[in-house]
Amino acid sequence: MKNNIKCELAVIICYLLASAWFFCPIDQPEGKSVLFAMRLALPAIVLALGSLWLRPKWIMMAFWFCALGDAMGVLGSFEGQMGGFALAHICYVSFFLKCIRQGRMQSKALTVTTLLSLIPLIVAAFKVIPAVPLLPIRVGCVIYALLLIGTMWTSMMRAFAAPVGERMMPSVAALGGILFLVSDFVLSWNKFTSHIPQASILIMSTYYAALLFLFIGTAKKL
Repeated sequence: MKNNIKCELAVIICYLLASAWFFCPIDQPEGKSVLFAMRLALPAIVLALGSLWLRPKWIMMAFWFCALGDAMGVLGSFEGQMGGFALAHICYVSFFLKCIRQGRMQSKALTVTTLLSLIPLIVAAFKVIPAVPLLPIRVGCVIYALLLIGTMWTSMMRAFAAPVGERMMPSVAALGGILFLVSDFVLSWNKFTSHIPQASILIMSTYYAALLFLFIGTAKKL
């Protein structure tokens, strides 16, 4: 157990350093450089490597797909970026659903969580999706939005389904699911609807926080 805690701390410290590196200015312009792609994807790669020993396989795979989405985005492929993150959300949803089945469903929690999840879905349906210019990309955005909200919904339901004394870590993961949605919502609004000042900082700070909380909140039971 002590070794696991030390490994956890080592992974988190490396992750924080990798995240801080992204926000540090460098002489080479961002553009489509391999260096910038590595800077962007490195935090997710750190968590993916740490998850090989410390997390369930679904979570480990999710972080690898996040790293893929990061790299594809920097290299200019929006479709590849969306595809990588879609696969990540499939992994997150699969893991959280498994946890929900092992817990106890509560009708009141189900109602509240579903209503909260409908808010971003409705906003996306009426404000963001119609602004996507190309039909194939629009269809992809619809599918991705459902998967993204699925991550938030299942992560929140996992927290409610856990026993009262064991809700702390699932709640941390649920916060990660919420922040992931916030990050992608800002990204899509800025890209398709209207410009948001300092959007990149807001997108990346909430995204990196989301990954960290998802990592911390999905620890294996010892």
